[in-house]
Amino acid sequence: MRGRLISFVLKICALWFVATVLAWPFAVLMEGGGDPAEANWGYFWLLFTPVLAVAVAWWYRPTRIGLRPVPLFGRAAALLAATALTVVAWHAAGLPWWSLPGLAGGNVLVAVLACVGAWAALDRLPPAYLVGLGAGALAGGIVLGASLRAESLATVVTGSTGRVGLALAIVEFTAIGVLLVAVWRLIDQWRTGTLGFATDRRRGHWPPKPGQIWFADVPFEESAGESKDRPVLVLRQAGREAEILKITSQDKSAHPEFYLFLPHAKWHRVLSKDSWLELRPQKLDYHRFRDLRGPARFGTLRIVKRRERATS
Repeated sequence: MRGRLISFVLKICALWFVATVLAWPFAVLMEGGGDPAEANWGYFWLLFTPVLAVAVAWWYRPTRIGLRPVPLFGRAAALLAATALTVVAWHAAGLPWWSLPGLAGGNVLVAVLACVGAWAALDRLPPAYLVGLGAGALAGGIVLGASLRAESLATVVTGSTGRVGLALAIVEFTAIGVLLVAVWRLIDQWRTGTLGFATDRRRGHWPPKPGQIWFADVPFEESAGESKDRPVLVLRQAGREAEILKITSQDKSAHPEFYLFLPHAKWHRVLSKDSWLELRPQKLDYHRFRDLRGPARFGTLRIVKRRERATS
């Protein structure tokens, strides 16, 4: 218990430092008319902030479902946007920059924590839960703001509220973002016929995405009605089905033109032994997918599609 508390405190201190480093260039540039040397340092650190934002997004990436470059950079961009908007609103409200309740110790940290919390929710909860969480957080922020006479969402536009209103605005904007992602996921599930899994927390995100390794009930092509539970690589989505490549642990090294070797030393996170990826795709109904194992190694889909084009 004590170790967890110390770990939690250290993480908060680290995020506090991150929030300060991310916000400081925006703060310097917002003030304007100050020391040119300080402004130059602000521009320099502004170039460094995207690297730090990507590092934070990578540090808090999901281990089970993985994080591809596009969502990784999207999360980094969201973190930078949250930081910049908080500084703009703080400046418009005329609040102090460097006091304890100011920039270094205040709402920029709230913005960073809100992003990290939103990522955790998006990585762990199915869309039906996300809708409830986002709606509850938004409603709670509005009610609390009304009871404290804080302007909340109007903060960024008017800049006329104080610290509490700005913190509530961050929470409410984060809740809106979570709601939008949840609705998008529900639409995706409706489109692929997997809406029945909207509350399923056991099987990862539905529908299965290209580049993911799943265990699925794969029917035998030569024996009608018989099937086998085996790992598969999702190649692409195909309407209400997915195109997959079967993975086998039987030695297929004698047929390199039809199979891709997946050594256990490199694939131990998702496979239990040396395996071979069959390069002949087949379609599989989404309801046959059982358990998400994790992401394929980076570049695997590119290799598969390159070989697919070479043989077509």
